[in-house]
Amino acid sequence: MQQNLMEINNYGLITFASTAYALKAEKVMKGLEKIFMIIPTPREISASCGLAIKLETGELNEFLEILAGERVPVQGVYRIEEEGKKKILHAINPPQD
Repeated sequence: MQQNLMEINNYGLITFASTAYALKAEKVMKGLEKIFMIIPTPREISASCGLAIKLETGELNEFLEILAGERVPVQGVYRIEEEGKKKILHAINPPQD
């Protein structure tokens, strides 16, 4: 399934304020056997060195609920559409507690 995530052009993306939060999110999601990929945060979102979670768009709400329950702070949530080398970003506000 990760191969499918590499090939999809429309996907969800969750970003974090620090690498430590991204790695904590990775650990939580792996423990739940969720399907996702850790990728570098696209430059269109942040020029800083960081990691993000790439997942199917339909899984965004579930991932956000899990991360909130595990107290993993999320910096940004996006729906990404790739058209060739161009990325169209749609910012989504994460749910507030």
